Amino acid sequence: MTYIPEDILQTIREAADIRQVVQEFVPLKKRGRNWVGLCPFHPDKDPSFTVNEDKQIFYCFGCGEGGNVFKFLMKIQGLSFQEAATTLAQRYGITIPKRPVSTTERKKRELNEQLTEINLAASQYYSKLLCSSLSAQPARDYLNKRGLDEQTLKAFNLGWAEDKWDGLIVFLKEKGFPLELAEQAGLIIKRTKASGWYDRFRGRITFPIKDHRGDIVAFGARTIGLPGQEEQPKYINSPESPIYHKGKVLYGLFQNKSSIRKSGFGLLVEGYMDVVSLWQSGVREAVASLGTALTEDHARRMKGVSRDWILLFDADDAGLKAASRALPICYKTGIRPKVLVLPKGEDPDSFVRQHGQKELYSLLKAALSGIDFLIETGKERFGTDTEGRLKTVELALDAIATVQDPVRKSLMVGQVAQKLGVREESLWQELKKRTQRPRLIKNLPGEGKDDKKSASSLIRVGNKAEEKVIGFLLSYPQFMDRFIELNPELWIENKTVSELWSAILHLYSMTGRVNLSDLYQRLEHDHALRSMAMRLASAFPPCTDVDSMVRDLESYCLERKKRALRMQIMQQMRELGEEEDSESLLKSLQSLR
Repeated sequence: MTYIPEDILQTIREAADIRQVVQEFVPLKKRGRNWVGLCPFHPDKDPSFTVNEDKQIFYCFGCGEGGNVFKFLMKIQGLSFQEAATTLAQRYGITIPKRPVSTTERKKRELNEQLTEINLAASQYYSKLLCSSLSAQPARDYLNKRGLDEQTLKAFNLGWAEDKWDGLIVFLKEKGFPLELAEQAGLIIKRTKASGWYDRFRGRITFPIKDHRGDIVAFGARTIGLPGQEEQPKYINSPESPIYHKGKVLYGLFQNKSSIRKSGFGLLVEGYMDVVSLWQSGVREAVASLGTALTEDHARRMKGVSRDWILLFDADDAGLKAASRALPICYKTGIRPKVLVLPKGEDPDSFVRQHGQKELYSLLKAALSGIDFLIETGKERFGTDTEGRLKTVELALDAIATVQDPVRKSLMVGQVAQKLGVREESLWQELKKRTQRPRLIKNLPGEGKDDKKSASSLIRVGNKAEEKVIGFLLSYPQFMDRFIELNPELWIENKTVSELWSAILHLYSMTGRVNLSDLYQRLEHDHALRSMAMRLASAFPPCTDVDSMVRDLESYCLERKKRALRMQIMQQMRELGEEEDSESLLKSLQSLR
């Protein structure tokens, strides 16, 4: 990971012109003080995407995406924060100083590079075998039968591992790769009753697994029914390694992220072949988890590309249960999930090969919302008598309890009440029990009930309220994701507070966490921000009711965000020429009421 000091990030941000950067991807038209265009992050017919040069931010009134120039590059190109910052630094001729790297860090970086290199070599070896080896003829016949052409095989770098114990080992020795390194990459396995190693993948089609940068970090491999494979698992995967963590990587995301952004939605499927077969048929919005249940890390990566996802699992009990388990995670991370249940006996691969792209897209339009799917699934599994409905309610509430957006949560509760014939008040009471958490910080000595302070008593009109929000996040950084969604960069007026928020956001984007020690180090060249960070963190009182505090602060932030956006729209309307149509602006204004 490249360490970029906060003062250098400030320099990059000040040098980068967000309009110039955005216009390389989105045609923009001047409208008053702002620039507008069609949003690249969701299907957009009316220009709802706005760039404000004064504040150097973008915002879409259609899908709610917004942020600064770093965020735009991260979203549009699928970059990490460090990669986006480095790209901008190179563009504007800004040197990122190299800091001394510890021996441990240097060795870790070198190992990761070596593992990536040996995986690439293995992938090239497997691909060459698939193309030209006589032993690969059964694999070529199998793939041809599945309808996969050469373009698809190249897009996913599919290969063939010969049915030999040492095929890859011999190749790696010839290329001079240490076999100990191949073992760490998960390509070969050490023998237990003799010296040496043997190939992990034998007599299988190989599926290289790429991370968000396109580096090969692991492999999946599938049998094709060779003699002796009857008792073997259909798929096997690389074990976890220093560069591969299956709970963080989604198969097909690197190849399909641009199509997902363009379409405005993604498909979550179960297997490698589902992704590849859908791609072959022209459906290029699919990704798959890698032999594991959906994780929060998976969901966050999905959300980084699109908020709208359709779960397209196999139409069997295992698939239905997998969808039910995935929905709470989707809701918790802010994804807007739907579920498509295919006809009995079908999976995405078989369906698209038999019925084609158009038929699948037609079905996708009828996908159930996540909560409707849980209700219908519950009725089918548990029945519609009193006990059955009770179990369905519990299934639905498990998902609703993870929802952060209060409006969405309220609508979902109403949906459950209406469809299952339960009073809303009863559902809210049960939800309250589920969402109650133990206090995160105990009372300090001498602190009693009279010392409690709610957010409403902390929030005041003016910049002090902005400071309270930052102080809270420095004290309770586990809520960062929820407040990032409220786009503080759009509405914080105090310049110093805004710069501190940017520093906190940069730290969180790079490390996934916020703590005062790291923030203090990053602000070594800005004593004013250092001082403010320490003051706000120490001034925020411990909370005896954190959930109430979060709700009140979120309410305040949401109102500030809406007010800032309303003012922006009204400014645009005042600056419109008589010949220009303000209908789209009026729609945006009404949506903020």
